[in-house]
Amino acid sequence: MGLDVFFYVVIAALANILGGLIIFIKKDWSKNALNALMAISAGMLLAIAILDLIPEVLEVHHEHAIYILAGIAIIFFFQQFVANHFHFGEETHKHSISSSAITGALIGMVIHTFFDGFSIVASFEIDFSLGITVLTAILLHKIPDGLTISSIVFSFLRDKKKAFMAATLLGLSTIAGAVVAAIVTPTSNNIDLGSIAVSFTAGIFIYVACADLLPEVNKSDNRFVSSFFLIGIFVYFLIKWIVDQSTFHSH
Repeated sequence: MGLDVFFYVVIAALANILGGLIIFIKKDWSKNALNALMAISAGMLLAIAILDLIPEVLEVHHEHAIYILAGIAIIFFFQQFVANHFHFGEETHKHSISSSAITGALIGMVIHTFFDGFSIVASFEIDFSLGITVLTAILLHKIPDGLTISSIVFSFLRDKKKAFMAATLLGLSTIAGAVVAAIVTPTSNNIDLGSIAVSFTAGIFIYVACADLLPEVNKSDNRFVSSFFLIGIFVYFLIKWIVDQSTFHSH
């Protein structure tokens, strides 16, 4: 892995951390504001899963759709039979759904960001133009990923430090994936493994958004707050448009 490729990986990792810093913009968050954050996060998670992850997998590996279902099933099992037996501290001791939502999101995002880093390095080893294309696609969702995980953690734990640490973990996972890719020569088996991980991650994102986040938002019975789910989807498209414009003008 050359210094230029490592620089690209670091930029991608810092984008995760930048997304996590957004949580510090506001000092005090009301219950409605927290629900709005969860609604935005749910919109982003679904948009990333449905518009980025799933098409990436099914375009080449139709048979890997089963791993999307596996991701949903495993997180369901984890929530029902594992999450109830541990907690992150006093903040979540009485609310197992909090720990399951946080853990499910972290598991999915850490897997996803690991293979973000892996994909960047592997694609640059194949072809420079392919590497730029993959890097651009990954940068598209890096800031939303950081914002999403920090929003989820803060919404349940109300701890900005832990929220930022969660986003930082995504950045570190990206770098870890790049290091592994630099050590292991990419093969078709590695590509299949990456595709399986992306499928699994898509399932986790869908479950966390639909089973953990949106039900909490719906409890508020506030249409204005609930509308932030649509804003989350809009933000995804806005960032995509900005990245696409930047890429177009760079050519």
